[in-house]
Amino acid sequence: MSMRLTNTMLSHRVMTDLQSRYRQMSATQETISTGKRVNRPSDDPTAAAMERQRTSDLEGVKRSQDSVAASQSYLDAADSALSGVNNLLARASELAVYGANGSLSQDNRNSIAAEIDQLTKAAKDSLNVKFGDAYVFSGTKSDVPPYSGATGDAYQGDTGAIVREAGPGVSLQLNGPFSPLNAIPAGSTAALTADTVLGSGSAAGDGRVLATLEALSAHLRGGTAADMTALQTTDLKAIKDNQTALSDARATIGATRNRADAAASRLTDLEDATNQSLDDLTGVDLAKALTDFTAQQTAYQASLKVGAQIIQPSLLDFIR
Repeated sequence: MSMRLTNTMLSHRVMTDLQSRYRQMSATQETISTGKRVNRPSDDPTAAAMERQRTSDLEGVKRSQDSVAASQSYLDAADSALSGVNNLLARASELAVYGANGSLSQDNRNSIAAEIDQLTKAAKDSLNVKFGDAYVFSGTKSDVPPYSGATGDAYQGDTGAIVREAGPGVSLQLNGPFSPLNAIPAGSTAALTADTVLGSGSAAGDGRVLATLEALSAHLRGGTAADMTALQTTDLKAIKDNQTALSDARATIGATRNRADAAASRLTDLEDATNQSLDDLTGVDLAKALTDFTAQQTAYQASLKVGAQIIQPSLLDFIR
């Protein structure tokens, strides 16, 4: 038995075909506008799941990059502060040599001692440096300054290690460890803090920067033969020993900075690789997508023309 194709059936078939071609065009246009072939899980469930994992990995890389960038700036601030203390010690050495001159009057030596006192204050000011809201040389007690006017030479921080993330399974200790001057036991290491660099003054007897400068000031004011001898011997040696310790501290920071730089480079490579993996999973070949869209658009226009020719209005259409 033959089946007659009515006008309604033809119209339905043509509309179905047009809608199908239009959906193809819309999907291709979406991939062109987003630059992605997977815009929803239904497009490719496996690729969508892998995309979520890669996106999570990329977010982790970016967090590590932010941490490393902050660490680099932190280390730069620490090195700049230590450089300032080193310059102060160089000036103190010059003043010690000058103060040991036997032709100077005691008033002259007192004036030199007054400058040494200012260098002592400047050294504490240098290591009271902050990075953001954190004091760099206070250990993990970064909310308090290493030294304050109310507590004098007493160190206010702690000896905690400051550790920052530098990538998957990688961390950086920003404050050492290094071997401070007159460490107990000898040669032992500690976190790089204001205490391990400047010490806690003459009362502590640690022989570090503050104790050395205060002893130098006292010898200048003393004016005795023993004081003059100390200016030329023990004071100059103590300054030199502290300069060596400062160089070791800066070398520790420099080594950590190199590790931070290497981590930053490694994270950049990891970011590029992760982005490439994402593009391979969900990216679209733009040239091919544009070519497909043009072909689909042409087919859609042709379907419209053919449909218009197939579905001719009948007398019944006019009657209705």
